[in-house]
Amino acid sequence: MIRICTTVVVVLLAAVAAVVSYRHAFEVVVANGESGLTARLVPLTIDGAIFASSMVLLDAARRRLPVPALARWTLALGILATLAANVAHGWAHGPVGAIVAAWPAVALVLSYELLMGMIRRGAVPVSGTPDTEGVTADTLNRVDGTVAEQVPVEPVGPGTAEPAGGEVEQPAIPAVPEPSPAPMPVLTPAPDELFPVAATRYADEVATGVVPTMTRIKREMKVGQPRAVLIRSYLAQLAKASLS
Repeated sequence: MIRICTTVVVVLLAAVAAVVSYRHAFEVVVANGESGLTARLVPLTIDGAIFASSMVLLDAARRRLPVPALARWTLALGILATLAANVAHGWAHGPVGAIVAAWPAVALVLSYELLMGMIRRGAVPVSGTPDTEGVTADTLNRVDGTVAEQVPVEPVGPGTAEPAGGEVEQPAIPAVPEPSPAPMPVLTPAPDELFPVAATRYADEVATGVVPTMTRIKREMKVGQPRAVLIRSYLAQLAKASLS
């Protein structure tokens, strides 16, 4: 209920601010030589740029992808353009008039970003739910191979029963497991199947005390934010143990 009421208030505020801001920009365009359909469409290009760039930011947040630099620049230019148009409309009445005229543009941008923020936060998975997005079959195969390498083969003891026929079966030579990339510390986060994969991938960096960034872990391990936090915490413990 609180979320619905907040959304309604933000939408109404954005609608009122958009109407006033459009009127100010329209009068500025008319006063500077444009008329007819052109004068009516030019203010829409300003608000349209803000809307388009915000939707790109929202899509990147929902898909957990890096935000395109062009979207950030477009949003910044749209905000500057709408502020400039509204300030120019009220400048004839002095600094106070310019501030009063610019306020609808500020309210429009802030209310719109509040709405986009609510949508973006609603797209983030609830804490505590398993984060399996981005785990491919190749990743799981690497996990199985890493776990198999860490299981030592039990050697055949001297008390092995002698088979019939008098031939003594030679004891099997145990397989030598590959050394672990770093000592296994006491895990603060809950154990995850990608921990050994991450330890192998970043073994050289962890050995020198360097912990990869969250962005790099999410991109290279193909995991979301919650799982990347656990993996980075685990790698930080490995790095601390390697330096101690």
